[in-house]
Amino acid sequence: MIYNQENFPEITSKRNLTATICVYTMFGLLLIAMLALLIALPLSIQLEYNSPISTNEMIFNLIYFPILLWGLWALYKNYKHQNSKKIILISVDRNGIHHHQYNGTIQSILYKQLENSKEPYVSDIDRKIGTKYSPGYIFGFQEGKQIPIHFSKPDNGMTYIPKNKYQLVGHFLQGATLFCPHIKISQAVYADYFINPATFEFNKKAQIITYILVFILVVIMLIAVDLFLKYTKGFSILF
Repeated sequence: MIYNQENFPEITSKRNLTATICVYTMFGLLLIAMLALLIALPLSIQLEYNSPISTNEMIFNLIYFPILLWGLWALYKNYKHQNSKKIILISVDRNGIHHHQYNGTIQSILYKQLENSKEPYVSDIDRKIGTKYSPGYIFGFQEGKQIPIHFSKPDNGMTYIPKNKYQLVGHFLQGATLFCPHIKISQAVYADYFINPATFEFNKKAQIITYILVFILVVIMLIAVDLFLKYTKGFSILF
């Protein structure tokens, strides 16, 4: 829906519980696997073939396990400290975007604080392409530097994933055009988040079609590779 400066409303995030539970579950399983590796591996080596623990192994245990416990305690204390800063709500209003933290602090990126880009071929609001190590995100400029504008935080133990992420993005972009008209928004931002630049609405249909086309393309590529291996090397991976 298209708003003006007088009736521009505030919208808030709605947490995606399913996605959040999945991320926490994966994080928990990874943590358990790491603990099992750190504890079970040295013990399994020492107890191989039911051999008794030697003096050197006992000395190793007296040094290794206290250090391991200290390291785990330090990680836990750091997690508790960071956990107080985790996001519990995201809101977008006529002033900008606000990240509400568990400790009551609100971190805001205001429209009036956004600046023009001084980098060539980079818009005032643009997007960073994700990699296999980190997801993509939207960014703007403050004090001549790029600042990320997050609409979700899939960060393991501090995860916050809203189900209406794309609506938040569209609302923020519309607010930027209304209250900060000198800011130029990259068309790639609209395309990546399936936002209609005319209405600022999320195009769910376009997203589904894109994902289906990507899936079909991946299947075709896998079949092509499999056929190439079959007729050149004499073996098949898929069939």
